[in-house]
Amino acid sequence: MRKLDLSESVGALIALASKSQERLAEIEMKKQLGLTPAQWKVILVLNIMDGLTQKEIAEKINVDGSTLVPVIDKMEQSGLVERKADSKDRRNNRIFLTKKSESTVDSIIMIILQLRKIIYNGISEDEISSTKNVLKILIKNSDAASIQAKTSGKVTP
Repeated sequence: MRKLDLSESVGALIALASKSQERLAEIEMKKQLGLTPAQWKVILVLNIMDGLTQKEIAEKINVDGSTLVPVIDKMEQSGLVERKADSKDRRNNRIFLTKKSESTVDSIIMIILQLRKIIYNGISEDEISSTKNVLKILIKNSDAASIQAKTSGKVTP
């Protein structure tokens, strides 16, 4: 039987690097700001696009929608976000950052930028740029293959 060596798999290395960075960010966000992983991710998502539904936020941070409900409840109680009824569909709430969360956004961004300096230590700007370009190609190719698999039932090179 053949075995797959994951130690040299680009996909496995990407996943490990991502998880490692996420773990470091989670530690620092908790230590410096007292935020859970879901809380700081919600804040970042809303900083990019305020007024999303809970379902949209859950999709963007890759959590189950029902998991997000108590997170949003706690954030609302803390004054970091507020719910407003969707004017087009009263069954949905839209989530917005508050004035109080503005300084939190700045702190989250500063922590992320500090962590990047640590994580990118010993890597040149050219290497970082090349890595980004390769990753964009991998994403494009994977997305195209996913569409092909859905429409034709098989993937070909």
